[in-house]
Amino acid sequence: MTETLEYRPDAAVVPDRDAIAAALPMDVIDVLRHPLLVLDEASRVLRANEAFLRTFHVSADDTIGAPLASLDGGAWNQPAVHAHLQARLDGASDATDLELDGVFPHVGRRILQCNARAFRETTGGRRLLLLGIEDVTERRATSHRLAAHGRELQRSNEALQEFALVASHDLQEPLRKIIAFGDLLAQHAGPALDDESRAHLGRMQAAATRMRELITAVLAYAQVTARARAFADCDLATLVRRVIEELEAQVTATGAIVTVGPLPVIQADRQQLHQLLTNLVANALKYRHAGRLPVIHVEATTDAHDRCVLTVADNGIGFTQEQGERIFRMFERLHARAAYAGSGIGLAICRRIVERHGGTIVARAQPGLGATFEVTLPIAHDAAGVAA
Repeated sequence: MTETLEYRPDAAVVPDRDAIAAALPMDVIDVLRHPLLVLDEASRVLRANEAFLRTFHVSADDTIGAPLASLDGGAWNQPAVHAHLQARLDGASDATDLELDGVFPHVGRRILQCNARAFRETTGGRRLLLLGIEDVTERRATSHRLAAHGRELQRSNEALQEFALVASHDLQEPLRKIIAFGDLLAQHAGPALDDESRAHLGRMQAAATRMRELITAVLAYAQVTARARAFADCDLATLVRRVIEELEAQVTATGAIVTVGPLPVIQADRQQLHQLLTNLVANALKYRHAGRLPVIHVEATTDAHDRCVLTVADNGIGFTQEQGERIFRMFERLHARAAYAGSGIGLAICRRIVERHGGTIVARAQPGLGATFEVTLPIAHDAAGVAA
């Protein structure tokens, strides 16, 4: 059984439209972009602004003076609408919107957000309702599409991570055998081989070792999200000191000068930030300038949005600003592998870690004058890992 709106005994009396207009000098509502109705206590329409008439393709003659429940083929005749209006008349001040999903004769299915407010007219003292309406049909459709795309992207990412982990693990075992038997072959048969055969064997061993490095790098990239830990308080000063201690051999060998400025405590995955800082400092040591001692400076400031801006700056070989985006791509290299060892995936891992923390990373440099990596991270996150 369909519930109908309740009306006072005189609800069927259609008031004179001119009298209503004279009693309610509210022409200002016509400049509002969203539909708006003025209702009396019996839910009759006293005023309808131009946006309402335009949105629902109705005329003022068919709207003003009519019960709300009779408009648009009864699309407004819903229990939730009656409850919402009655609650406002009863003095409720809840600002929660009413969402109405209905089929309207002239415009089809629409999803509306409605909210009513009770007030008294200045002359006569009648209690009236102001019913604001917003058509959110397209917004809801867009939201649903984005949610569906997000779910599909999540499934795709999970499948890709699973593939990377499984494929990498499955490749490890045969690769270990190739390396092991190659070493045995070089040890036992190497002296008996001619120079060309020994060269072929050496290239095979080098290629197998290179492949092992790439597999290890792909695993590290996939594990940024696959083995992520909960965010907790992380003292960046302590973390940087530990990274420098672990890289002490490279620092000593290169004669590098590493300075550390003020660093805060932020909420983060400590292990991943350790990996991030290790990659950035190690890169600064690797890409040092041959004509001067390496100088590396690590510090952090707070930006206008209360986010931590961590910078790692060096005086190394640098790169062109056009290359600043390329260096974060998987396996992207700016220099020949013979000149600088590595998998070409370290900065891609850095970006993945930063994005997992809801931050950004950018690189600024000039050829021959060094580079600065700027990492912007939220200082705090909520329990779900969302930046606070």
